[in-house]
Amino acid sequence: MGPISRVGALISACALAVALAAASPAEAAVRLGAAPAAPAGARIVGPPVAATPMHVTVTLQPRDPAGLAAFATAVSTPGSPLYRDYITTAEFVQRFGAAPDQVQAVESSLRAHGLHPGPVSANSLSIPVAATAGELSQAFSTSFSRIALSSGRTAIVNQQAPSLDTGIASDVQTVLGLDTLTAAKPLLARAHAASAPAPRLRPHVVTGGPQPCPAATSAATSQGGLTDDQIASAYGLSGLYESGGASGAPDEAAGQTVAILELEPYDPGDIAAYEQCYGVNALVGNVAVDGGAGTGAGSGEAALDIENVIGLAPQAKISVYEGPNQGSGPYDTFSAIIGAHAAQVLSASWGQCEPLDGFSQASAENTLFQEAAAEGMTILSASGDDGSEDCYPVPPTLQVDDPASQPFVTGVGGTSLSENSGGARLSETVWNDGPAVGASGGGVSTFWAMPTYQSGAPSFLHVINANSSGTQCAAASGDCREVPDVSADGDPATGYMIYWNGSNTAGPGEPVGWQAVGGTSGAAPAWAAMIALTNASARCAGAPIGFANPALYHAAATAYSTDFNDVTSGNNDMTGLNSGMYPAGSGFDMATGLGSPNGSALAGTLCTDAISLPNPGAQRSTLNTTVSLKIQALDTRGASVSYTATGLPRGLSINTSTGKITGRPNRLGTSTVTITVSDPGGTIAQTTFLWTVQTAPKLSRMSLSSVRAARPKLAFTVTAGKEAPALKSISITLPRGLHFTKSRATITVTAKNGRRLRFTVGIQHAALALKLAGTAEQVRVTISSPRLAASDSLTAELVRHKPTRVTLTVRVTDAGKRTTRLSAKVKPS
Repeated sequence: MGPISRVGALISACALAVALAAASPAEAAVRLGAAPAAPAGARIVGPPVAATPMHVTVTLQPRDPAGLAAFATAVSTPGSPLYRDYITTAEFVQRFGAAPDQVQAVESSLRAHGLHPGPVSANSLSIPVAATAGELSQAFSTSFSRIALSSGRTAIVNQQAPSLDTGIASDVQTVLGLDTLTAAKPLLARAHAASAPAPRLRPHVVTGGPQPCPAATSAATSQGGLTDDQIASAYGLSGLYESGGASGAPDEAAGQTVAILELEPYDPGDIAAYEQCYGVNALVGNVAVDGGAGTGAGSGEAALDIENVIGLAPQAKISVYEGPNQGSGPYDTFSAIIGAHAAQVLSASWGQCEPLDGFSQASAENTLFQEAAAEGMTILSASGDDGSEDCYPVPPTLQVDDPASQPFVTGVGGTSLSENSGGARLSETVWNDGPAVGASGGGVSTFWAMPTYQSGAPSFLHVINANSSGTQCAAASGDCREVPDVSADGDPATGYMIYWNGSNTAGPGEPVGWQAVGGTSGAAPAWAAMIALTNASARCAGAPIGFANPALYHAAATAYSTDFNDVTSGNNDMTGLNSGMYPAGSGFDMATGLGSPNGSALAGTLCTDAISLPNPGAQRSTLNTTVSLKIQALDTRGASVSYTATGLPRGLSINTSTGKITGRPNRLGTSTVTITVSDPGGTIAQTTFLWTVQTAPKLSRMSLSSVRAARPKLAFTVTAGKEAPALKSISITLPRGLHFTKSRATITVTAKNGRRLRFTVGIQHAALALKLAGTAEQVRVTISSPRLAASDSLTAELVRHKPTRVTLTVRVTDAGKRTTRLSAKVKPS
């Protein structure tokens, strides 16, 4: 999945001789980052064939890295004036994506070195390149080797860090996909045969959500697993199912989209069988990234993720993004979801320990996750199934899992559920079944300093505790990021009942049909469903939670015992070789985070004390023309709000009660307008946009000649308004008595300097549309016979010496897509 830590002996210099030779760069260059090192037990088996196809992704530096981090934090933090004032993908590209000249420079450099870059990503943060090993070797001045790994798999590895022209080196974050050494792990766990649970009876409680069929219930009883109605009951989701619309029917996350990242295929037949059992018909769509993830039933990971969301939030739309599990595949899959803003919630149950991923890849991912926060997306990621030793089996040292450890991601750990009794809330301990099965991932990051939502938590939550440290991440001050943030059921002995491998094609010895599985893979989509239900609830009033961690730690600080189930027993020292690190305790701990959710109560807290304030976007008004713009803010508690505005164009004002801006602007120019909305409780929301006052475009120099001679010629000039964008298209509607013919065109369009402009034309009987190839501040349009024809009645009036004035209507659209209707009378001759 990325560069790996230096473990074991480095590949000897003599071994490198078998690699592909790299050409010397023709101009000054610099190497970006470091080459990966071989893991213990690896050996070179020779160079790859030069024609071996490869896919790499060149990730770009954002335009304003510090500004992006600050904005992503502000829109996610309760109490901030920008809280939940999310931006669109287009606004992200304009403010934070790589600048167009930066993209062009990188593309030009890649082409100069013989590569063929693909189109820049939707968020302007990466450029894909498909090439052969030989072409990449030449372009990046590196060499490749094939390496046999101890697992039996063969991988490609670059022996030198990629070389880039010095002129673009500062524009590039990293080049992903030059090695295929590591792959992300599916974080699904199955019970070990020796520790399979004894059958036990768990009562079913009506939750308002979907109910299982007898086949699922019977399998759960015999295997000790939980159906999704029991999970919903355990985590208090009933109140969310009951918070539907006016009809009283539960909405079950209607209107929400949950994106699921997968690096393996799944069998749609398994999903259909699960849906049929629960009596639901969720909308599930697939998006293939970099060619997809192949075909087949997979390992059960994808089925667990998809079915968990369906069972808990059945009216949510589910978008499954499938990418390859090597090279740049995981990054590209995250980028496809986030760059398209494909969902309000994203669930990922694949990960790798931080050292194996490498900081370069993690840093590129971090930019994506900041974008997701800026746009209001929630990302949930499983924290790993190897306890506090995420790089297990080699070496068994304290490490955490990426992307769960990312500061803009909510890491989700695993618990073990005890017996249920009559629908009462389950008690939980840390999930830790040892190396044979797995344990809840968690600990201290080696990459990231502790974010403010953790460092600022009240002392009674114990986020900063005896095991906190700033050493691992080399923090200049304070401590390092701690993970997980929250948790849910992860023990396969009390696991999620899924339907997988119903066609019995997964391989010999694999389970078929209904089965109990666990791992933090199950916990992440369970939390994703809970967030989707919260977003859709009446309490949130359509305001998405977005990046959840600041709100989650804020909720814990204000209503911990009500909103969370505190897990206080157990530890996640999976091997027993790390002195019981990390033990559960009161409040936060690095085995289960803040604990598991009491869904209905937590949703109320997450939705509380927020004002939804959509940005109206840039505004344009015409000088001395009446303006009416309604700013629509909504307090999630239903409280009344008041509005203030600064920077409004002169002549405009805002109604403090309704948020309606009215008046007649009387001065040309562009203003920066800031709208502030507050409620009686002191909650504030703020948004800023530009407002330009311009004059209308002008129609002049109009003539309609040669009508009497039956060869009409129409001419007119259109000039863009002052402070207005340039002209882009012109639509002409003729007065009665004139029409356009379908004969060969005699139309000219010229600019102010007389230069002819290119355009496309569309004709109807009495209307003609001209679309310029570019834009212009002023255009002169001339339409001559035979394209323009006069009716007999109009010609007859002129012949009888009774001239009449006719009205010409012109609609002008500028480059800002603003259309203005103009009209003028002209006397034919």
